[in-house]
This record gives sequence, structure tokens and C-alpha cells, in this order.
Amino acid sequence: MSAVVFDGEEIPLTIIHSAKRRTIGLTVKETGEVILRIPPHVTEEKAVSFAQSKAEWIVRHRAKFESRKRVERYYAEGETIPFFGRELTIRRIEGDKVRAEILEGELLLTGPAGTEADVFREAVIFLFRREGLKHLRPIVSEVAKAAGVEPPMLRIREQQRKWGCCTPKNGIILNVRVLLAPELVIRYLVVHEVAHLEHRHHQDSFWAEVERLMPEFREAEQVLKEQGWMWVF
Repeated sequence: MSAVVFDGEEIPLTIIHSAKRRTIGLTVKETGEVILRIPPHVTEEKAVSFAQSKAEWIVRHRAKFESRKRVERYYAEGETIPFFGRELTIRRIEGDKVRAEILEGELLLTGPAGTEADVFREAVIFLFRREGLKHLRPIVSEVAKAAGVEPPMLRIREQQRKWGCCTPKNGIILNVRVLLAPELVIRYLVVHEVAHLEHRHHQDSFWAEVERLMPEFREAEQVLKEQGWMWVF
């Protein structure tokens, strides 16, 4: 397995050969995994050498992620959780069936005494996916109109890695975690995926369209990079 070395420590590289890339891509994931993406015209040896030249940068970013404490949600009385840019206060109600609903700034969680947090978690995700569609569809329609494309079919799913993606039939899928983000970021992710309907790449023309649709997109990207790790259920 290929690796970079820094201060005596070997850091493994996950190498991905990508026919679509024009340049070497180097990414440090929140898990600490280091991804090296290699375009067709670059040898693996040269790409690993490039990664080695960035060893200090890799170590710095891994340390940043390791220093973050994972957000733990217990779905307890009085706990808060964001939804579409506002904080909801959790209120627990004892009842026979497990359900979640939003009412007047509160997230009401009903369930038998002793219901585990994971059970409420699934109920909250189901609720957010349903309610999120109501909030997101008008934004998707507005952005699609500005982009000059037909409003795509929108789906919201629980995904581990991607914030969003396009489907082959001009639909878009957004990660349910998006609904925990500030509205600036939510709008940016919609813009990003709608722009992909006409620009199925990340070349200059794509970013020009993103900027046309949302001039402040760089600010949203920065918030996403710095705070995205906190948006978990």
C-alpha cells in the first residue's frame, strides 16, 4: 500500500484512478483517510511523490479532524437540534407509539418510557425528510428557473459521504443532514446540484454558473467545510 511519511509516521493513501480528472486530487476525509485521485496522464509514482510533498498539510488536517469531538445526540428533554436554520428544543412525551413532530419551535418526541435514542433518531430522520421536502421544493424551483432548466425531481436521503448528487434522469438527491445546516449552506447545495444538470463536471463553466446563481457561494462553502462535521443526527 502506498503511503506518505512525516516525522517517522507512515500515513496510508487510498489511490483512485479517475478518467475524468485533469489534475491530481488530494483529500483528507473527516475519518482521517487520505484520498489520492490520479488522472490518466499521471503515473502513480508521480502522484505519490506529489502527496509526499504535501505531507505536512496532510498531518495538519488529520490533526484538525481528530481534535473534533463527535456530536452526540441523546434526544433528551431540553436538548436542541437545528432544522432549516432554526433551533428546535426537544420535548419528550410518554406514549404508546414512537413518533416525532415539529410544533411551535419544538421537536416533540413521543414514545414509551425507556425508548432508546437510536429509535428516536430514526423517527426524527423520517420527519426531517418529509418536512424538508416542503421547505426545499420552492428553493429548487426558484433556482431551476434562474438556471433555465426544468425543476428536477427532488429526493432526500440519509447518506454517509455525499452532500448531494444528480441522477441520470435529471433529478437531484440531497443528504438529510443538509437540513441541519444554516440556510446559506442549504441554498448553496441546491444551487450546486441544479448547476450540475447542465454542467456534469467541476470545470470553469460549472463554477461560473454556480457564481451566477449564488455570488456568495464561497462563503457557504467555507461554512460547509468548517462546520459540516457537526451536522449529524
